[in-house]
Amino acid sequence: MLLALLVTGAGGYGILVLTGESALCGPSLELRVLTDPDLEPVIRAAADAYVTSDANTTGDGCRRSGVTVNSAGAAAVVTALGERTDAWQQPREDDNPQRDIGPQPDVWIPATRADVDRVTSAAAREDRVFARLEPQDGPLAYSPVVLAVPKARGAGLDPTGRSLAELLDDLEQADATTKLHRSDPESTGSALLATMGLYGDRPGARGAADARAAEQRLARTARPEPSAARLLCTLPGDHAVDGRSTALVPEFLLKTGLGCHPATRVPRVAAYPDDVPGLEPAFVRVRWEDGDRDAEARDDAVDRFRTWLTGTDGRAVLGEHGFRSATGDRGLLDAASAPEGLAESVRPARRADPSTMDRALERYGNAHGPGRVLFLLDSSGSMAGRWDGSSGGPGILKQTLPGLGGEDEYGVWAVHGTGDGTHTALLPFGTHERSAAERALDKAEVRDAEADPSGALRDALEFMRGRGTDERPQLIVYLTDGEDDGRLTGKALEDVLDRARGAGAPVAMVSLSSSGCDQGRPAPRVAEAGRGRCLDVGDDLVPALHDEVARTGTGEE
Repeated sequence: MLLALLVTGAGGYGILVLTGESALCGPSLELRVLTDPDLEPVIRAAADAYVTSDANTTGDGCRRSGVTVNSAGAAAVVTALGERTDAWQQPREDDNPQRDIGPQPDVWIPATRADVDRVTSAAAREDRVFARLEPQDGPLAYSPVVLAVPKARGAGLDPTGRSLAELLDDLEQADATTKLHRSDPESTGSALLATMGLYGDRPGARGAADARAAEQRLARTARPEPSAARLLCTLPGDHAVDGRSTALVPEFLLKTGLGCHPATRVPRVAAYPDDVPGLEPAFVRVRWEDGDRDAEARDDAVDRFRTWLTGTDGRAVLGEHGFRSATGDRGLLDAASAPEGLAESVRPARRADPSTMDRALERYGNAHGPGRVLFLLDSSGSMAGRWDGSSGGPGILKQTLPGLGGEDEYGVWAVHGTGDGTHTALLPFGTHERSAAERALDKAEVRDAEADPSGALRDALEFMRGRGTDERPQLIVYLTDGEDDGRLTGKALEDVLDRARGAGAPVAMVSLSSSGCDQGRPAPRVAEAGRGRCLDVGDDLVPALHDEVARTGTGEE
């Protein structure tokens, strides 16, 4: 709105036009705030409230400062502040944090103080650092990472005093169709803290769980969502999926509006794992080398924003968004409007440990890095009628190869024989050009012999167990017509099932029979024991198998 004022001066009249702020006010300094993707909506709301507050207004009615809030992936920010401040200060074409993350921040609000320690540790190894961090004592607020369970499935679940693994076991035992979801641990602090719980990571310990096995507990998705809010927004897209989905998210999202497209969301209650650290956002002043041109004014603006944010008005905004007190019994800052299903007070889990966070992130990267796939191709005589063309055994395997990249290791065994030798190598295990793998499959031949699926599977499980303990993703694919299933029964089957449960490599059983995955057949039992899938011609077999392989591999497409 324009406001025109008639003013008098020596010798005449004039018009002064005021637009928003008085024309008598100079341009306000702009603070740059960088935060975690999960925290961005909250910090943005707080910044908006602060900018228009009395605390940010001079006696003349002028705005003291503006506040610009942006977020970036938590892992990338830690790396940039710890190892790439030179490139942030002086961007290069191939290394430009200003492009990839955002402008150099005056204030950084990470999800936990441990992120500050991670940056400090990394910076200590650098020859020169262009940014200095000054964290405020104590967190701004607290929000536990919870297991958000559909209300109908949360009945009878003890919400506190249990580890994440115990809570998940209870849910799976109550209903095997329950699906677990988590956002990207490289993007948000809450997802990384949840991953520490999934892996059983503790300070000073390597972790109780195999990262690959822990990742297999999660629902299959093309890629993880970049924030917990986005994750919760995607679930209502399919009401059936929403109703059987649990999600590892910061508790405050169960109170606040998510800003999603309108959708009917399944009501959820919170279960509080006692081994997952919570969010404790930290206020960190970031000082840049040679950034002192307006240092006094910028320091004053930062101090005023921090004082407001940690005071009554700032805590009110944090409370409206579902945060808890950072001290005492961690009660909700706005208990009066607490939704059903949240605890009045919580006992906080241990605080996040920086080295444990780094280790969990490394293990996550390994579990999603270059994969290992061993294909078992039934080459017994009964496969003769299911051999040639794109729908034959070799042709089906060829169509999965685009799911594997140049760094993935894989091999193909031809399964035949019932004596000491249950297979021969068609393609040695290792890295390959796709054309070389295709040529090997083109040369595959049906053998005048029967097959021993139990022996071949035992050998495959043992072989993959010997590939190492680096937690890279692994997969065994057994493609067969099922004609030799008679050798996969009784003690032979039980032996395979026992090995599959502890192997750490999922087993995908692929049957060229329309009834290969029927209840009671050995294939689905092997797949279930190995946390894999059973596919037969009743499924959309080739695309489904390609997806299984691509989920393990890095893919060329």
